[in-house]
Amino acid sequence: EVEAVLNAHPLVTQSAVVGRPTADGNEEVVAFVQVAPGTEISAAELEHYAAERLAPYKRPGEVVVVEHLPAGATGKILKNRLAEMARSHAYDQM
Repeated sequence: EVEAVLNAHPLVTQSAVVGRPTADGNEEVVAFVQVAPGTEISAAELEHYAAERLAPYKRPGEVVVVEHLPAGATGKILKNRLAEMARSHAYDQM
């Protein structure tokens, strides 16, 4: 549902949601969002957009805007790579 809401935004081309373990043993949602070429939108704007459309418990704990989502040869988004990035905050260098 989170991906469907984010993908409905006019500037979003695709998104992928992964879980990230929290210090208290739970898991938070991290949404990676790819926007249309030549457009810009902030993570805060997308968080606000999602907050208006999702129940509080479904909202991403973090939204990360990326130029391209990692994909395999078939075009399928590599969620395992995104989960790894979310755990290590590797997207900070993107």
